[in-house]
Amino acid sequence: MKKSLLILLVQLVSLIAIAQQATYITQTFSTVPPSGWTIDAHSSNWFSNPSVYAGGTSPECFFYKTPNFIGDSRLITSNLNTTGATTLTVSFKHYLSHYSGAYTVGVASRSNGGAWTTVWSIVNPTASVGPAQEYFSFSNADIGVATTQLCFFFSGTSANIDAWVIDDLTVFSPYTLDAKMKTITVSPYLSQGNVNITGTVINYGTSNVTSLMLNYNINSGTTNSITISPLNLAPGQSYNYTIPPVWAATPGVYSVKAWISEVNGATPDNCQTNDTLTKTVTVASQTTTRLPLFEEFTSSTCSPCASFNANTFSPFTSDYPDAFSLIKYQMNWPGAGDPYYTAEGGVRKTYYGVSGVPIMYVDGTAATMTYGGMVSALSSEAAKPTFFEITTTPTYNGTTITIPITIDSYMSGSFKVYTVVVEKTTTGNGGTNGETSWEHVMMKMYPNGNGQTVNIIAGTPYTHTYTGNLSTTHVEEMSDLQVVCFIQESSTKEVFQSKFADVVILGVEETDSFGTISVYPNPVSDYSFIHLNLTNAESVSYKVYNILGDAVYSEDAGLLSDGKHSLGFNVKNLNSGMYFISMQIGDNKITRKISVNR
Repeated sequence: MKKSLLILLVQLVSLIAIAQQATYITQTFSTVPPSGWTIDAHSSNWFSNPSVYAGGTSPECFFYKTPNFIGDSRLITSNLNTTGATTLTVSFKHYLSHYSGAYTVGVASRSNGGAWTTVWSIVNPTASVGPAQEYFSFSNADIGVATTQLCFFFSGTSANIDAWVIDDLTVFSPYTLDAKMKTITVSPYLSQGNVNITGTVINYGTSNVTSLMLNYNINSGTTNSITISPLNLAPGQSYNYTIPPVWAATPGVYSVKAWISEVNGATPDNCQTNDTLTKTVTVASQTTTRLPLFEEFTSSTCSPCASFNANTFSPFTSDYPDAFSLIKYQMNWPGAGDPYYTAEGGVRKTYYGVSGVPIMYVDGTAATMTYGGMVSALSSEAAKPTFFEITTTPTYNGTTITIPITIDSYMSGSFKVYTVVVEKTTTGNGGTNGETSWEHVMMKMYPNGNGQTVNIIAGTPYTHTYTGNLSTTHVEEMSDLQVVCFIQESSTKEVFQSKFADVVILGVEETDSFGTISVYPNPVSDYSFIHLNLTNAESVSYKVYNILGDAVYSEDAGLLSDGKHSLGFNVKNLNSGMYFISMQIGDNKITRKISVNR
């Protein structure tokens, strides 16, 4: 009888603990203020923005510095009925972009419309903060009534802050014992071989977590488990786990499941709905060499940009030529901004959550902007396996550009494909920072700044051709253009592969500037000839490229006199297919197609 009573009491205590948990707010800020919320002053400084500065997903809540004011402004929730609760837990993501001077941002509570009590704050920051995940609990007299309210607040001189960005707010009363499976950090795209099953667990309860039993399986197969003990995980703290043994991954698509089965020896904890995660993982059939992508956000009105480009980045690009693809997005701030800013560059700025320049991203991750940091990033990314081959042979005629791209893949999945036209040197976008020329400036993105979502199928080439007229862009010289294509995974932002190729003339433009040119025979099986009739003496050189963009033959003919010349080359060592002859005749760059039939 006593044993039955004891079991009943244990069950009753468990039910009471479970009954105490409630979620009061889950907010992603699609509108600001959200329905039922209010702003007590300076409402135009708060708005919803389609960005990801805080580290969540678009959209997010912005508090912005302008219109400038001195005082307080609060974004206030509706009344929360917290009757029966004694503790509230607040979780949110945020990013604080600091300018200078003193101010405070924070979270406060009140009840019955009374005075505000600060429960979390950042006071007089001296640098930007985040993006960061905040998680804290508090207990005060504002909890346990039907009129509890919370607010995000700014207090001080708004000109001293650039912006405070907030996203993914959750407010709840916690369970006593609650460990949450927060993430599985295994990459969604892998090469075959041994894979560690890793992730994070967070303590969502009010009691410390002293032990955990963690498990995983693949496609609902054998369960693999580990007990982590001793632990001393305080409320809000996370634990990074690895569950043995390694998974011997082979090509295919898999469901990886990870879960918590015991917390502090209890089976289960007070909340089971957050104990399990699953993740779809694709394993490639083979890998290939990765060409990293560097993306710099900069401006001709940014003094630190000039210093970084001259003293750090230019020496780096000179020391590592052709080792990576490069795109520079000119921004429309500070000051009047760069005149070569485009809305497409603004889309990329928002995608990464860029709030200041200069900043560099390498394969989708913000990089340390030192010479050594960029060397390390280049080496690290180039060593990573990848699963895609990109080929492109862009040409132009007048102001019309044609960009055929082909992607060969060793895995299937949905990815973003970006096709970007850059000009290798520009001089017309002078600003106030002292720079007189800029390298690899983005001019146009196809189909737009959001790229093209492509469902790629392993073993089936994806092909597409973009054609556009660049007469309305900032392009200074068509002969100085380059195309950069890259493949990016939207959720992780990882860039898996890039490819760059110079844009060359298709056909003869302004033939009277140097003479005439023809290639014969075409198609060819053994020898072909470039026939020139030069108006003036010109230096002549040429290269032959395959459709992958690889040079398979080159020759420097030197300075040729005016008149007729024939330059022959042997194609007997080339496979059948289409090739491109890129000729440099004085200041003119001309391209001809040639078909080899073996």
